[in-house]
Amino acid sequence: MPDEQTPGAEPEGTVSSREPKIIKRYTNRKLYDTVESRYVTLAQIIFEEEKKTSKMSLRTLKDLIRHGGERAAQIVEDTQAELRGRVEAVKQAAEQRVQTLLKTGQQTSDRAKEMVAASQEAVAQFQRRVDDRVRMALEGMANLSDLRRDLTDLSERIASLEKKLEEIDKPK
Repeated sequence: MPDEQTPGAEPEGTVSSREPKIIKRYTNRKLYDTVESRYVTLAQIIFEEEKKTSKMSLRTLKDLIRHGGERAAQIVEDTQAELRGRVEAVKQAAEQRVQTLLKTGQQTSDRAKEMVAASQEAVAQFQRRVDDRVRMALEGMANLSDLRRDLTDLSERIASLEKKLEEIDKPK
């Protein structure tokens, strides 16, 4: 007669989409699969359940059941080593990307400095041309004052000559 059911096994009265797997443990500590009508070991139960849901290979599952903690520790170590390798690869890729971005940033900075220098040179050339034109305009204005003075002198001479002519033409 059965003493108890294995924890996690479904009771006989439950309804599910598949036939429930009921494992009974008898007083002699043997486990009995009521669906398959056979005695089973705990390792077989674990193996069959893991086979349904696990992504581990059958060989890995068998090794895990046979060697227990040793195999589990080895799997963990192998997984850690693989993950460390992946992390290192990602780290190197990230460092390379950062270096590329820094290099690109430096090139952009250098280009910006070149553009600023070229702009400054263009402004300086423009300023020189403006200065030259202002100087020429001022020189032209200085010449205008000389011309104005000369014109004034000529006007005065003409006026003086006209006076003399009028005096000569006056009847005596």
